[in-house]
Amino acid sequence: MERSQQKQWFADLLEGLPSIAFILLWRQLDDLELAGWIGSGLALFVFATFLHLRSRMHPVLLGVNAHILVATPIIVGLFRFGDPAFAKMLVTYSHGGVLVTVLLAGIYQTIFVNGGFAGLPEVPRVQQWRYSLIMLLGTALGAGWVLANPANSLVPVVVTLTLLIGGRRYLLARLVDKGHSGHGLAIGGLAAGEAQLADPTA
Repeated sequence: MERSQQKQWFADLLEGLPSIAFILLWRQLDDLELAGWIGSGLALFVFATFLHLRSRMHPVLLGVNAHILVATPIIVGLFRFGDPAFAKMLVTYSHGGVLVTVLLAGIYQTIFVNGGFAGLPEVPRVQQWRYSLIMLLGTALGAGWVLANPANSLVPVVVTLTLLIGGRRYLLARLVDKGHSGHGLAIGGLAAGEAQLADPTA
């Protein structure tokens, strides 16, 4: 159990590193492009690490890191080789657009990945769909909120991501409690956190 907790702590830290580094560098250096490139490089490192370890990423942070990975290359590429006007529009929506990327990643996971957007491969498929659809609805509402107020995107993004991540952790805790109370739900190593669900090879 101790090893699983340490593994999950490291995974959480690694997955959160690109967004934390981006925000800190942006605020400290006041250079959005440099912060974006560094964040993009760290996101690439995170994806490569999880691919190498054959571990499953957090279903919400997967979308966050995918956004950080592609946003700066696309915007900079448009400024230099494409349509600067369109690039300026993307800059306006770039921070709030993270919820759009999370939504798209969530739809993909719900349809094609065992466990769905909720990241629960050990529960019945019907429950995977139910919980995933609830998370997708919450993400869609947050994305609509932020796109309607691009100038004040920080609050909608933080609130939505906090509810998604916190709500999923609450759901996992409930499933673990039921599993350990004899309700017939086997969640294996979830008692040690999310490590077993995050790594299907464990």
